[in-house]
Amino acid sequence: TSEVRWEELPKPREIYEFLEGYVVGQEPAKKALSVAVYNHYKRVQAGENGGGANREDAIELAKSNILLLGPTGSGKTLLAQTLARMLNVPFAIADATALTEAGYVGEDVENILLKLIQAADYDVKKAET
Repeated sequence: TSEVRWEELPKPREIYEFLEGYVVGQEPAKKALSVAVYNHYKRVQAGENGGGANREDAIELAKSNILLLGPTGSGKTLLAQTLARMLNVPFAIADATALTEAGYVGEDVENILLKLIQAADYDVKKAET
């Protein structure tokens, strides 16, 4: 299938253990990513279900953006690639330093989206996950 199935969504501990099998060290990053990814998909699920039948049923999870910082070779890309593989979602790498406004020499933002759609085998729904 082209999306994570909600009944199959792994718990943060399972995500962490999967990362542990592929990435050496970086425990704080693995923990933060495990919780953030789980919460992200729970928020998506809650949005698709209308957020619950009433206000009491609504799941309130804060949006958690992640910024991975570290020197070359510290495992940032490996962490993201491993998460994408576990969740069966497309993964694309883009160099933002080459981005420019439309009309100038350089790469356009649209090219990043194109790389992601290509990584999703042109399945837009899968790219949106």
